[in-house]
Amino acid sequence: MSTPLPEGHDPAIPAVLPGLDGLRAISILLVMTSHSGLAHLVPGVFGVTLFFFISGFLITTLMLAEHRRQGHLAIGAFYMRRMIRLYPPLMVSILATVVVMAAFGFFIHPLGVLGALAYLANYLAIFRPDLVAGLGGQLWSLAVEEHFYFVYPLLMAVLLKRPRWLLPVLLAICAGSLAVRIFVVIHHPDIAIDYTGKATETRIDSILYGAIAALLWWSARGRRLMEVLLRPAVLMTALLLLLMTMAWRNPVFRETFRYSLQGLALIPLVVAATAAGRLPRITALLDGGPMAWIGRLSYSLYLWHALGLWLPEQFLPAQGPGYLAAVVLGWLLSFALAMASYRFVEQPFFALRKRFGSNIGTTAHGKS
Repeated sequence: MSTPLPEGHDPAIPAVLPGLDGLRAISILLVMTSHSGLAHLVPGVFGVTLFFFISGFLITTLMLAEHRRQGHLAIGAFYMRRMIRLYPPLMVSILATVVVMAAFGFFIHPLGVLGALAYLANYLAIFRPDLVAGLGGQLWSLAVEEHFYFVYPLLMAVLLKRPRWLLPVLLAICAGSLAVRIFVVIHHPDIAIDYTGKATETRIDSILYGAIAALLWWSARGRRLMEVLLRPAVLMTALLLLLMTMAWRNPVFRETFRYSLQGLALIPLVVAATAAGRLPRITALLDGGPMAWIGRLSYSLYLWHALGLWLPEQFLPAQGPGYLAAVVLGWLLSFALAMASYRFVEQPFFALRKRFGSNIGTTAHGKS
């Protein structure tokens, strides 16, 4: 249980938050399993939603800690950390994909490559999927996240000076995102599935719900509300709500309210399993060796798994035992590529990231 806070005092933010790498592992494992021919059974899109939420929760926590420590946000350093963290592995994975696909006779359009490097893969996937064919359908979510983080530090730099406006503004943006989804479903049903699922303006609320969870948990006033939300009955209700959003297959619901309800349900569940420590057995599993290891590899797995899963399918039958063998080999190859990327592409940049304020090496700061 949390120690009661003195009146008006915001809770201290620790250097390390437990469980986040494990949640990243769950996220990428859901995505990979879904992409292994089980999309009809495994909610890969929820894996992305969970990752968005974790990202918003972590980055907002780090921003709050930095603002309390220094009195301001170093926005330039934030952008440099993200570029150093994300861009070298992205460039290498795209280059390797282009070369491998060309070796098998598949042409990837140069505009698609430029679009992916410019973080426009989500809109290309919606309006010009032919341009990004072969690059791996997963890059849309990286584009959404980066569009959000182009703007979010600037918004937070303003709002942190006016803390009373923080939650109202973020909630208003969440409501706006839902409103756009509803508008598209009603007026443009022909593109609704792709647009509501991949456009930045329709998916940023999944990141913002994580940010809202951080704002609530790390403030004195918000902590009182979170203590109510962390009661066992509320946690069980949130879990049932989450399961309902996956089970209800109505297309209008899935393209509109599904993401909003999932974000709301994740607020108490993620906080309970991480910062609040209310689910210690689950937190211990998330922090266990295998889950933490997969979580550290999650970005590399995200970038490389599409190619890793695709390659064995070119040599083995598309059904029966041969297909199962292709899936197993695809997973092994995906992890091998991810480990190589982490070791030879990501790790060499750790020291440079530290120069711009990254706390790389702790479970709290995996993607800062």
